[in-house]
Parts: sequence; C-alpha cells; structure tokens
Amino acid sequence: MDESRSLAEAAAVLLGGVAGVGLEVHSDADMAGAVASGFPVKAIDELKQRGVPEAEVGSLIIKPRTLSHRRANGGRLTVDESDRAARVARGLVLAERTFANREKAYRWLHRSLGALGGRTPMELIRTDAGARVVENLLARISWGAAA
Repeated sequence: MDESRSLAEAAAVLLGGVAGVGLEVHSDADMAGAVASGFPVKAIDELKQRGVPEAEVGSLIIKPRTLSHRRANGGRLTVDESDRAARVARGLVLAERTFANREKAYRWLHRSLGALGGRTPMELIRTDAGARVVENLLARISWGAAA
C-alpha cells in the first residue's frame, strides 16, 4: 500500500482510478466532487476485484438487481451509492495501511470485535458515523493504543 498518497487518492485508486470514480482524485475535495457526480458502475467491479464479496456489496452499497439495471442502462451510481462505495474503499485502505497486509486487514474488517459491541468493522462502515468509529479504532491500533 503506497502511503505517500492521500487517503482519498488511495481510495480512488482502489475504486479504479479515473475510470472507477469519474474524475482524477488527489484530495478529499476531489473525492467529494467525484461522489457528487456519481461513480461509474466500474467502481463496484473494482471493489469486487479487491475481494469485497458480492453479498457485502449488496448490503453495504447497492443491491444486485439495482446494479444489474444500472449496468444494462449505462447508468452511474447515485450520490448515496457513490458515497457508500467511497466509504468502503476508505475503510479498506485504512485497514491495509494499519496492518500492512491485505489479508490481515480483511480478516480484521470481518472479525466481531468487543470494542464494537460484537459487530464487525464492515458492519459499522455501513454508516458514516460507524465508519468514523472504525477509523478511530484503526488510528488507535496504529498508535498501539488498542488491539
């Protein structure tokens, strides 16, 4: 994981770069603009290629039937769907940076944690407030303050 990139830029790369988010992203402001425009459906394909299971895409971002309809009509993700995809990508990038290993990061994201009331980090990433909790926990782990 290239830590020289901003978190927004790294999340955009994970989502497929310009082809996945529709714009060049170097900052949070750029990502906000890409989200507001709605990501191309390719962003979902990129998440799946990075190991996010279809069922998780369906529960966290966009239902499979809706995705099929968008794909068939050449549509884009809505602002809300794009925001959720960006949030998932951001969580993946932060976990990979924290654990310096994609497999460890994915295991952690899917493990029930007492610090999260027995929920998994991916369950919390469903909402912005939950994603902030996960990001704070990852920061604490990075600094050695939590396990």
